[in-house]
Amino acid sequence: MTHRSQGYWGRLLVAGLMLTTAAACADPTTVSDAASTPESSAATLPQTTADPAVQALVPAELKQKGKLVLATNAPYAPLEYFKEDNKTLIGYDIDLGNAIGAAMGLKVEWKNISFDSIIPGLQAGKYDGGMAGFSIEHERLDTVDFVSYYLSGGGFLIKKGSGIKVGGFGDLCGYRVAVQKGVSQVDALVDHSKDCVAQGKKPITINQIPDQNVVVLNLTSGRADVVVGDKPQVEYAAGHAEGVCVSSTYQTSHSIAGIAVPKGHEELTAALEASVNHLIQNGDLAKISKVWNVGVAVEGATLTSDYQKLSEPWGVGPDGTVSKSLTFTDPAWIRPGHTYFYQPIHAGCS
Repeated sequence: MTHRSQGYWGRLLVAGLMLTTAAACADPTTVSDAASTPESSAATLPQTTADPAVQALVPAELKQKGKLVLATNAPYAPLEYFKEDNKTLIGYDIDLGNAIGAAMGLKVEWKNISFDSIIPGLQAGKYDGGMAGFSIEHERLDTVDFVSYYLSGGGFLIKKGSGIKVGGFGDLCGYRVAVQKGVSQVDALVDHSKDCVAQGKKPITINQIPDQNVVVLNLTSGRADVVVGDKPQVEYAAGHAEGVCVSSTYQTSHSIAGIAVPKGHEELTAALEASVNHLIQNGDLAKISKVWNVGVAVEGATLTSDYQKLSEPWGVGPDGTVSKSLTFTDPAWIRPGHTYFYQPIHAGCS
């Protein structure tokens, strides 16, 4: 994933950061009012229609309801957040979720709740699924199943021209690093800071901040040297905050992201998997990914050979895009813990 495990990234619309709004110029016609494209995107959303083969797999109770109830947690740009009216949900997960529902012949009803409430809510039968930047983690598979849809990871944000070159957590010795409080990167920073000291280097100064707005502000105002966070969020910040860029990105042993589904609902996971694969095959998933710059291939970049061996069984291609959606049910399919696979430093950023 994402590494979204505790807490969430705040909305990246901070006064003084010179961020542009991500509200839509105009809302394209889709299956739900909760859909739009960011102003910075020239791409348009596809108008997904029902697919008979997918519809045939939809559980009878959902057909009867005529809707798919999905839980999410905004704000978490660019995956799910609000337009300026603070009511209309937009983002990658929202548009993709609407398209998934459309292929199933269902309208999508979104429920914006606290992140920590989503899985318990699924277990209680309150929602049909959850789309909120979930990484498919070993521990989570004990309580829910997942249907995969994109590969995420993490990344390091720096000021352009700072001279700082960060290609991994091991390069952060002596730097002031801003990070959102409660996310899994905090543990990585603490562990690597201990390694720095053991090697006779300066420790990492870890600045944990509850609000992601302030995390990015720490970097742009000079109170931090580096920001670490999830890949979609640092890339979003780099596209909206003046004078910052992504030094490098990485994947982990659980960077595959998925739709969370109550355990053992095999008919539903089969329908969702078929719907996502339909969107992959007809190109709609790629179009939505391009709009939000999430899960897209980077020209000339490929996953490391070690990571290709790990992620190929997940349906991930060498370029990092998901070529086949799969249903994950067994914790043994995902390695426990955090193993990091780093991408090369981006030329021209530092």
